Amino acid sequence: MTEDEALALQATVNEILALAVKKQSQIRGHVNWDDLLCLDVEMSLLDGIVTVTVEGAAPDAVELCRFVSEELAGRGYGSIRVRTEW
Repeated sequence: MTEDEALALQATVNEILALAVKKQSQIRGHVNWDDLLCLDVEMSLLDGIVTVTVEGAAPDAVELCRFVSEELAGRGYGSIRVRTEW
């Protein structure tokens, strides 16, 4: 993944997070809806798995992770892992 591709992915995740804020009543979990941000995009050198880190939600915010992952898949991004952290 190039730097430009990582930045594009980060921007896409931030767009999805803005959409999630609008649908927050449908997404359960401990989330600071006023402070969501895609903090990082990583690619493992061992297996090529791409992970995005979303700041502003508990590490166990499974529904938010699922929402972001499904939206990414719908926008043509393959299997991207989503991690949340405070």
